Amino acid sequence: MHNLLWLKSGCCGGDSISLLNLDQPDLYTALKMLDIKVDWFPSLSFESDKDVHDILNKIVRGEKKLEFLMVEGAVCDEDDEKTNYVTFCGHSMKYWIVELAKKSSYTIAVGTCASFGGIMATGSENINWMGLQYLMKKHGGILGTNYRSSSGFPVINIAGCPAHPDWIIGTLDFITKGKFTAENLDKYQRPDLFYSKLAHHACPRNEYYEFKASAEEYGQQGCLFENLGCKATQCESDCNERLWLGRTGSCTRGGFPCISCTSPVFPDGFLPFFETQKIEDIPTTLPLDVPKAWYVGISGMAKLACPKRLAVNAVSFKKVDVEEGKTE
Repeated sequence: MHNLLWLKSGCCGGDSISLLNLDQPDLYTALKMLDIKVDWFPSLSFESDKDVHDILNKIVRGEKKLEFLMVEGAVCDEDDEKTNYVTFCGHSMKYWIVELAKKSSYTIAVGTCASFGGIMATGSENINWMGLQYLMKKHGGILGTNYRSSSGFPVINIAGCPAHPDWIIGTLDFITKGKFTAENLDKYQRPDLFYSKLAHHACPRNEYYEFKASAEEYGQQGCLFENLGCKATQCESDCNERLWLGRTGSCTRGGFPCISCTSPVFPDGFLPFFETQKIEDIPTTLPLDVPKAWYVGISGMAKLACPKRLAVNAVSFKKVDVEEGKTE
């Protein structure tokens, strides 16, 4: 039996809601299949404050084993003896995370806030909010550069705003089956099974992207990258293959630009969200999967070779039969 403790720090709770939407299988079935016992999860548990406090202290004293410490939300680097932004069971959230992380077999940051600071770490007025082992791209965080769990792992970052439920339960699945090693983590300590592709891959608008047939307004059929701020070519995730909301949707499938929410520099690093910053006619956020010189050279040729069908439909609000002039 594996046990799991979930803490919510500075966050909106979106990762908890995302996990509760797990559907293949549902969350209760998945936990049973993985032989995981939930000691505490704010969205599922009924224990009183005293009971939770007892659970936490038993783990800290070494009287109770902790296999999975799951943390949602950014953590404020604050003094436990002073007024705190996030308090829990008589201490700052930082205190509990630091102490529990010393005992856990695996410490897992769920969501971009817990992984890199996310929305809580934005702007010039950031009051020391950060992720467990990163502040944006800077290694360190609340637990420090050298932190390793009792099993020898650094913090495992399941980034996303929110994280897909499959990314969370899939990571637990691989760990419990003994298939997960440190080599399975990318340079930002994300499981490469889920973060080695781009959200751009499998986007239904990719044919438009290849010929640089771009939408000029939201609601049009064309690619959202060149004019409307889509960052899917920068976003390391499998969103357009795994899909969301009953396995039917993604941001770009809904006509909304990807905002690269799995990135260490989200959100500030991708502002503005709804327009594409350019130098001359070249977007400043060039795709990660092609050399910059190649993109600059080929984009003009792609536009010249664009089929009429794509050029017309890119700026249409409904697909048009170019030959007959009829809407579908």
